[in-house]
Amino acid sequence: MRFLLPIVLVLAALCLTACNDDSCYDNGSSLPLAAFYLGNGQQTITGLTIMGIGAPGDSLLADSSALKEVYLPLRASVGTTRYAISRWVGVGTAMAQQLHDTLTLDYEPIAYFHSAECGAMYNFNLHDVRCTINGIDSVVVITPLVTNSRTPALRIYFTNFSL
Repeated sequence: MRFLLPIVLVLAALCLTACNDDSCYDNGSSLPLAAFYLGNGQQTITGLTIMGIGAPGDSLLADSSALKEVYLPLRASVGTTRYAISRWVGVGTAMAQQLHDTLTLDYEPIAYFHSAECGAMYNFNLHDVRCTINGIDSVVVITPLVTNSRTPALRIYFTNFSL
């Protein structure tokens, strides 16, 4: 009887520590989060269509959507991923037009074992980011090492058109 209480306490402590789900983030994959900016502040950009170029299967991420940010999946089997980004400007006017840009991300996939609960995943080290400048003004890398945190890795600045 004297040994039963310590054994019960040890088993209870083991059960409580084994049920720890705080070690994984909700975002289980390492995807760069791109935040959209217009002028100096983060803005919701309307009329966006985003799709992967050369991606297998359906690569449509957004279709004429209003977005403030988007996760951009990267492929671990290659070191470059490209996206076609189209944006409608001047909607509702006689001068409405769709602007097309290409965003290119060059990176190194890094295999990473997070924990027994989360398993293995890839992080990505961004080496270079390029874009055309039709509707996009510029792209800034905020965090070159992309992990599964929810913080933006990129800021995409859109050109402010007043049609």
